[in-house]
Amino acid sequence: MSFKDRVQNWVVQLFFEGPARRMGLAKVIQKLSESGEALKLRFVSLSAKESNLKTLRHIIAIERWGQSRLRVGLGEAFKQDESSAYQPAADLSLEELQEMFVKTRGETLAIAEELDQRKVDPTMTVPHNQFGPLTLLAWLRYLTTHAALEAKRTRA
Repeated sequence: MSFKDRVQNWVVQLFFEGPARRMGLAKVIQKLSESGEALKLRFVSLSAKESNLKTLRHIIAIERWGQSRLRVGLGEAFKQDESSAYQPAADLSLEELQEMFVKTRGETLAIAEELDQRKVDPTMTVPHNQFGPLTLLAWLRYLTTHAALEAKRTRA
């Protein structure tokens, strides 16, 4: 294992796998929901400048891409693709992107709840293009963390 791989594995364990495993699926889902509500409130106060629109499109794209990975736990086939395939159209308004984020996060929560209801093993792994195999728990933590960190780049 290369030094880069060891560092990457350490980052995954520190920020995604470890915290998600300690929380468990119910708490991870709760944090995903709480984060969605906080982001919804943050996004309402944004100006429609291009940098904010670009960030919102990116957050939505990653979330949709992550949903495709989570659905593997529900029996869908794994598809090796990039988040850019899930990018919202560049001509959408701020209001449309705000609504799209709320809808997208709601869909992520629905997938997470279905995983829980079906008693899918949350330690099942699905590949991430950069971080390698992530458990379903870590995927949910990744989506929560990614959106929150990216949102800090937005400005009113």
